[in-house]
Amino acid sequence: MITIKITIKKTSIPTKDNPSFKIQLTDKTIKERKEKILIKMEEKGLSSIVVYADKEHGSNFEYLVGFIPRFEEALFIMNSDGTSTTILGNENFNKVGYSRISTIGKKCTAFSLPNQPMEDLRELRNIIKNIKIDTSDLVGIVGWKLIPGMEKQFDIPQFIVESLSSEVGEDKLVNATDLYIGPKNGARITNNANEIAHYEYGASLASDAVLDAMNQLEIGKSEMEIGELLTKNGQYNNVVTIAAFGDRFAKGNLYPTSKKLSKGDKVSLTVSYKGGLSSRAGYAVENMEEMEKVDAEYLEKVVFPYYKAYHYWLTNIKIGKNAGDFYKDFENYYPQETYGWELCPGHLTSDEEWLSSPFYKGSDATVKSGMILQVDFIPVQDGHHGVSAESTVALADEALRNTIKKEYPALWERIEKRRNYMKDELNIQLSEEVLPLNSTVGYYRPFMLNNEHSLSIEY
Repeated sequence: MITIKITIKKTSIPTKDNPSFKIQLTDKTIKERKEKILIKMEEKGLSSIVVYADKEHGSNFEYLVGFIPRFEEALFIMNSDGTSTTILGNENFNKVGYSRISTIGKKCTAFSLPNQPMEDLRELRNIIKNIKIDTSDLVGIVGWKLIPGMEKQFDIPQFIVESLSSEVGEDKLVNATDLYIGPKNGARITNNANEIAHYEYGASLASDAVLDAMNQLEIGKSEMEIGELLTKNGQYNNVVTIAAFGDRFAKGNLYPTSKKLSKGDKVSLTVSYKGGLSSRAGYAVENMEEMEKVDAEYLEKVVFPYYKAYHYWLTNIKIGKNAGDFYKDFENYYPQETYGWELCPGHLTSDEEWLSSPFYKGSDATVKSGMILQVDFIPVQDGHHGVSAESTVALADEALRNTIKKEYPALWERIEKRRNYMKDELNIQLSEEVLPLNSTVGYYRPFMLNNEHSLSIEY
């Protein structure tokens, strides 16, 4: 194994490179998505599916319909012949005509906000009774959890399950969430060129926002002032935005406050949009002398091992690799017992920040072309602040790379510039199949008040 050393050196600041417009999903992509779902329904013996949505858990619904039900609930029901019905509440029913696929709309007032005009729960049962649901085989309920042993249990509201059971039959209902997001064969775990171009917008927007925030960190600025820099283009955030100085969560607060940055404070910055999350965590210091006064062993015990593991992740991820083996290899390189990370070392991302993850102990999933992944593992070491350089990459085989080059040349140019920056400034050489989806992949400032220095690899 090649031995590497982490150095701190003068580097240029990455170029903000979010495109000026978002690539929209094409009708062809939506058609491909529908075909993927129908094929997987047949493989699983499902004659129909019922997809649940609310504001926080709307992405499986959005996959074909094209929107989420904002502040209400919704169901999307599709049969094996491709026919579908979309059930929406009072204030979203008028959106059915904007669905990306042809669907029949039904209004269910029970999906609406409290005390709006609504009928009792018999309304939903009557709707289910009078719409087309193919019960010739099993009926799959799609929620958003992947909990072992949930084959006949469901993570959606009980009144919906009871209404379905009364009209469809309890024996027909099975949990089918993995059809969409299962890390082994879920329809949503891989993306075509159009989808990668679509999601790159949010991944690069988050990166630019965090870079802006880092560039404008100054003693005396408030969390709110820095948090404002993380808010971009009116886009929807799919996690809570973090701009935090010092110890977090005082009195249960999650959000930026008027607290001002002081020298030596812990700093945490995070923002995420549809397509990817960027984050940075460290200390508000300018040099090694200031760092040693705050946390003398932070770089050697926390930051440098983390960055070595980050480099290991980027340079060892490979299409076709068994994800369980990758987990085992990563854990051997960056031991969980020593560095305290608890979650999966990386995960899939899409419309939601965490779609699912193929990287867990004993996983039999395979790393695939078309996956969009967060380089995300979180060390927790007693007596020290955390560290983070979380960012977004895609994996693409030769065929997918050629399609991106042909159909989205401006995107490909950005990818190449990002690769060259990582190679020339950070000494990180990516394989051809790893595509950085923003300009700050691998970029970490050890002194967060110093924008001239970053970490680099030395072989």
